Amino acid sequence: MAKFITNQNIEINLELASLGDRIIATIIDLLILGSYFFLAVIIISGLGGNEIFIGIFFIPPLFYSLAFEYFMQGQSPGKHVRDIKVVKLDGGAPGFGNYLLRWILRLLDIPFYGAVAIISIIVTKNGQRLGDLAAGTTVIKVKKRKSIDSIKTLKKDPNYQIQFPQVKRLSDKQIELIRKSLEHGADGLNYAAIGQLTEKIKEMLQVTTDLPDVKFLYTLIADYEHLDA
Repeated sequence: MAKFITNQNIEINLELASLGDRIIATIIDLLILGSYFFLAVIIISGLGGNEIFIGIFFIPPLFYSLAFEYFMQGQSPGKHVRDIKVVKLDGGAPGFGNYLLRWILRLLDIPFYGAVAIISIIVTKNGQRLGDLAAGTTVIKVKKRKSIDSIKTLKKDPNYQIQFPQVKRLSDKQIELIRKSLEHGADGLNYAAIGQLTEKIKEMLQVTTDLPDVKFLYTLIADYEHLDA
């Protein structure tokens, strides 16, 4: 687990992807690329080995990681299987420039069977390879979105104490908005938006609390469900 500070000075805890997960994800991606090359060779052979077709078939793999990470919000197929993804150090979603830097510097990370990347991930505080250091990114473990369900079990607790009775001022629609914000933020993203939402809710309900933003919002949901029970 590592602590990061968002642009809004909100402290968040993200679970860094393990070295094992990153290696397995890379192996999965390499297997996919290997299968692609195998099929490409068969197809090209059937087309008579024309140089134009060779270029057409062998250019896409060069952009494999860049394209998938950009269009799949920080995940290649291998990362998706291992439930890990690329994020910025403030917990936000990287932009195209961040992914581009990671992709370009992959050429420095992969020599000697990836030893450069492995050593860098091990020795850096936030588990960053050279591409991550340049891009201001790291790779985190995607949390399973089960926190909302766990809140529901509180309704069965007869001893539950409502902490923020002001929550009755909120509508079902507003509570649902909080739920969705938490769900989208469960994988480490959109914490900036959660912080902004928290401030608006506190202002609306006129409450002050030392609870962390996420715990405060979960507590509001639990309070609302008990009041609504």
